[in-house]
Amino acid sequence: MRAATTRTHSRSRRSIAVVNAAVGSALLTALMAAPAHAGGTPNVYRKARTSTATATFQSGGSAWIQTDPLTFNHALTGADRADEHISEVPALKIPFPGVWEVSYHARPIIQPTTNAPLYVRTALFRNGARIPSSEAVTGIAGPNQLLQASAGQTFAHIFAAGDVLTLHASRIGQAGHASVASNDDGRTVVMAHWISPGF
Repeated sequence: MRAATTRTHSRSRRSIAVVNAAVGSALLTALMAAPAHAGGTPNVYRKARTSTATATFQSGGSAWIQTDPLTFNHALTGADRADEHISEVPALKIPFPGVWEVSYHARPIIQPTTNAPLYVRTALFRNGARIPSSEAVTGIAGPNQLLQASAGQTFAHIFAAGDVLTLHASRIGQAGHASVASNDDGRTVVMAHWISPGF
């Protein structure tokens, strides 16, 4: 009985490996890399103002998907609360329907130039519409300050097969620099894990 059980588990592991290979590793567009360090400060915005990203993959298994490590700095230049698609973060396509646990971490860089507060709001969108409860905010007030942090949310949400998840961000306040960045000092990442068929 023990030998039969071992063979069954071995076949199961091989099947899972085949599914993982089939679902994961979708090659995405390769962009230029922003510098990881500048003058001893992680990704100071003046040293990496343009929106750039390293070559990246979307990883996945039989029941999970996520973005691989990214390097970029996306400056937020729009009006207050005008959501911008963080295009350097690959979109995640939901492979099959059900309840998914979704989690993301984004790394805002904020430097006000006046006493007025400056914030960065991040959120996930499904098929171009913001998902309520996915919003996170980071902010600081006062000049001559630089804030870098990791903000995000974890939540459960029902998706249909083929739904597309994208990361967006907006600034709240116009006096100063605001961006979303990622490198090996602090990553921006999005992941989803299937947890239930939803009935």
